[in-house]
Amino acid sequence: MIINRVEVDRFSETIQKARKDPSKAKKVIEFEGNWEIGRTGPQFSTKIKSENGGEFLIQSDEPTALGGGGTAPNPVQYGLYGIAACFAASFAKWTAMEGIVLNQFKIKVRADMDLSASFGIFQEPVIPIYESIKFEIMVDSEMSMEEVERFNEITKQRCPCYYCLTTAIIPEIVFEKKEPEPLAKHLCLEEPVKAN
Repeated sequence: MIINRVEVDRFSETIQKARKDPSKAKKVIEFEGNWEIGRTGPQFSTKIKSENGGEFLIQSDEPTALGGGGTAPNPVQYGLYGIAACFAASFAKWTAMEGIVLNQFKIKVRADMDLSASFGIFQEPVIPIYESIKFEIMVDSEMSMEEVERFNEITKQRCPCYYCLTTAIIPEIVFEKKEPEPLAKHLCLEEPVKAN
């Protein structure tokens, strides 16, 4: 059964498997990106595999004012897109699980930023990079506003990207320095030609 573009039976089955075996709830996401030195166009790129849609080339570029070329969405746009898309997916899933149909669901994202810290302009106290992030959500459904608010709370508790936004997660950063390769020595060891 599909509700809100969610395969409800499949999702229910996944939840049941995780209840029986908690290891089924674990997932690893991994990919490798490259800062495109010596090229034109987007500054950073990666290829990400999807389960059934093949491999996708994802590229980003800083705006021109920040030293980029403005040729692709910038990393902040991707980050906010990821949070909004994950929030929408979570809301759609949990309403679908209760048989509630969404006729329409839209999220308008706005982030007010102060890039002083990003520019190395430090003040006391240090100015936060994000002044605010706001999601304006339009939902068309038979739900009452009380039900909408209930699913909003459920979504905030269960959405992985909202969790990242609201919880301090300090990534482990491990550098691997590539040593320069030694210059190849091409020696000419040919025998001299003997005159007859």
